[in-house]
Amino acid sequence: MIAELLSAGFNISMLPARLAIRNTKNTVQAMRDLPYLMKNFSSDMHQSRDEAQMMMGQIMSRIDNELGGDPANLSKQEREMIANRELALAEQHVGHALINLLTACRVLTAQSSRVIEHGPAERLD
Repeated sequence: MIAELLSAGFNISMLPARLAIRNTKNTVQAMRDLPYLMKNFSSDMHQSRDEAQMMMGQIMSRIDNELGGDPANLSKQEREMIANRELALAEQHVGHALINLLTACRVLTAQSSRVIEHGPAERLD
């Protein structure tokens, strides 16, 4: 029994050293891999930029097709009307997204024992 107690005490006393060694190994490995990661970082950034430009070009082309051509050819009144309509739709979508986020937060943080003004929290089982 005394031997087990001493063994457990030794294990507990050595825990910080073992954790430090483990973290040192991970740090050394990360430093060793850093040059390789940095070589690829630049090309990955260029590739991501190119993909983003291509996607934006496709989106802008689709928008132009929906508008029936280049928006520069529309009259000022048509541009204002379209802009107001699209901003109203965007506001509505953002409002719905906010309600969806709040609903998700409410459901995920619900506790069965918690009671709020409108009654007990509902559980999803």
